[in-house]
Amino acid sequence: MAKYLDPKVDMLFKKIFGEHKELLISFLNSLLPLNEGQEIVTIEYLSPEQVPSTALGKNSIVDVLCTDNEGRAFVVEMQSEWSNVFRKRLLINGAKAIVRQMDKEFIHDMAKQFNQMKPVYVLAIVNGSFSKGNDWYHHLQIIDAKNPNIVIEGLDYVLLELPNFTPETWSFAHKQLAILWLRFLKEIDGYCEHLPEELVSNELIHSAIKMCEESALSFQERVAYDLSQGQAWWQNSIKGLEDEVLESRKLLAENKKSLAEKDKSLAEKDKSLAEKDKSLAEKDKSLAEKEREIEALRRELKK
Repeated sequence: MAKYLDPKVDMLFKKIFGEHKELLISFLNSLLPLNEGQEIVTIEYLSPEQVPSTALGKNSIVDVLCTDNEGRAFVVEMQSEWSNVFRKRLLINGAKAIVRQMDKEFIHDMAKQFNQMKPVYVLAIVNGSFSKGNDWYHHLQIIDAKNPNIVIEGLDYVLLELPNFTPETWSFAHKQLAILWLRFLKEIDGYCEHLPEELVSNELIHSAIKMCEESALSFQERVAYDLSQGQAWWQNSIKGLEDEVLESRKLLAENKKSLAEKDKSLAEKDKSLAEKDKSLAEKDKSLAEKEREIEALRRELKK
């Protein structure tokens, strides 16, 4: 009886999409907002090493990095939980994919090189929820906040909240294969038999499912799988600690702000009291002078 492992685990995700071009091409074409005629035809894998390791979570080696036949760059990430560290890493990896296009010839003809720079797409599948509401598919671009029609093209982020995905919420009717790929990521873990027929009937997805069979992994791959799964659990724990730290910092900042406002209010009251004391002192001085004047008049009247 076959037992299937979780394709969302880092090691297995990279094995499926980082070593089999036909699977990655199908995956990207189905999930990215590419118009008709823009579909990816061929890809070339690049070194996933983009930036140094970070202190929290897994390092900044992307899961899959590739370019296609038109020179467009694609960064693919599978993340067990949303966190501030991961959000920052997405920004860095997208920017790095743009900068790495500036080769040695760039300095000789900047105008030409800038004109030839190709778009970058960052696809992040997150096995967690990070937004409010029912939307789980997020397409982010650099736009004018007041006029969304004004766009700086060249860097697109597509972020998916996998737990919130349901087939009926998929809005791209012409890309029905995406439903099968997302169901593959979400459902395969834990199956022992009786796989859904709609998944098995698709040749590409069936081949990906076969790679998830526990018996299909070598001893070294199973060790790597268990290690990746352990790292994911550790990440989630770190994410919880990170959230607690951020919340504590937020409360501390709010308390500091409240204390500063109270100090300001007390200072204003002290200033007001000081001005009232000064006014009273001036009135006392004026009354004393008038009393002296009255006393002087009394003495004059007695003479």
